[in-house]
Amino acid sequence: MELHFDLFALDALDAHAQEINCGMCRELAASTASKLERAAPVRGATAGEGDEIGIDPGNETPEQRNKFLVLRLYEALNARDHAAVQSLLAPDLEWWFHGPPKHQHMMRLLTGGGGSSGGFRFVPRSVDALVAPTPTTSTTVIAEGHEGRCYWVHAWTVGADGVITQLREYFNTDLTVTRLAAVAVAASAKCVWQSRRPDSATNSLPGLLLAL
Repeated sequence: MELHFDLFALDALDAHAQEINCGMCRELAASTASKLERAAPVRGATAGEGDEIGIDPGNETPEQRNKFLVLRLYEALNARDHAAVQSLLAPDLEWWFHGPPKHQHMMRLLTGGGGSSGGFRFVPRSVDALVAPTPTTSTTVIAEGHEGRCYWVHAWTVGADGVITQLREYFNTDLTVTRLAAVAVAASAKCVWQSRRPDSATNSLPGLLLAL
């Protein structure tokens, strides 16, 4: 599997942006150091478990299907199931990263970089699928979580064909997501998602706006 990463790192310590190009990654590593686990809020959302959360799999909305697809990706990463990961990601996955460069844990996990990411776990505390403007439009699925002093947000883009085509990753950054209308953009920006950090009242982080 080949992945193309287009990375942008924003150092939260000195507020200077850095552009990082990773190039083409030949294949997922045979050995992945990071072990992921699912948190309670997202259990029961995998394929075949829809009944546990009161959803008929046959009557899922597109947003629910895309949410479950992203959850399956985290599970595949947790199980080190490289074949399943490859089946969910586009071969030319586009990657954007914002945050301190030392926190590029997901990139190292997928590319086999290992190193300091060995003990980091991506445990989504919430997963939200935003409603697509049209049935043929890509959907954005946002997952957020934290480990220790690290807070992260993943904004996955899922195509109409059910394949993940893009990941925007944010570390130690407060994210606000807005949707812009095609007409009268300035007057039509609507907030559709905001970071929900448990320590937001006591810990200040740089803020960033993602416009869809």
